[in-house]
Parts: sequence; C-alpha cells; structure tokens
Amino acid sequence: MFKWMTGNTYSNVVTLYANNFTLNSVACQYFQEIRWCLIGIDEASLKVAIKPVTAREIDLHLAPMEHLNKVSMGKGYARISNKHIVDEISTLIQKECNGLKFLASYDEKEKMLIVDLNRQL
Repeated sequence: MFKWMTGNTYSNVVTLYANNFTLNSVACQYFQEIRWCLIGIDEASLKVAIKPVTAREIDLHLAPMEHLNKVSMGKGYARISNKHIVDEISTLIQKECNGLKFLASYDEKEKMLIVDLNRQL
C-alpha cells in the first residue's frame, strides 16, 4: 500500500536559514504588495507569526518602527532577514537553522502567516 506524501506545490513553506526566513512562492503571495512585516514567536505552542504591514499602517504608525522587518521579494520567493530572530528560534527548537523547512498556514482572521515549528518537512 502506498503512503501518499505531502507535496509543496500548493503548501505554504517557510525555510529557516542562519540569517533569514525564505517563503516559497505560495507563502509569499500574501506579501506581494508588502515591503514590511512584524514577526512574533509563541514559545508555548512553537509557532511563529509573520504579519504583513501595509504602507498605510506604517503611515498611521499602527506598527512600532522598531518591530518592522524588511520583506525582500524575488522571483517566486520572499526573504526576511533577521539573524537575531532566527537565533531565538534555533534556541527554542534546539536545532541549527541551516535550511529547515516548515509548513505554514495563513490565518485569514488575523491576517498573518503562521509557521508551525512542530511541522518540519
């Protein structure tokens, strides 16, 4: 009997490297018009939230400037560089982040991408 494996063609996948988060083409669709985001860590549930921040939200000072992270868009991916946050995640999951891939889901109500550190690919 075959066990069918999860593909990533239609899955939100976030890869953690030593210095950055890389979002695959599916996950970066939520950041197409976005250049900034907030990142939060829920240590109890081992989840990371990546919340897009619009230019209007920045203009209205709805997000603290010291919490903003730059989103760099490439062809088919998005990258968020922040070594400090990746180091915190590495310590939390007790693994070196050297290309670790995790499944994520988009929370429509809260308007943020949730990376589940319990769901490593």
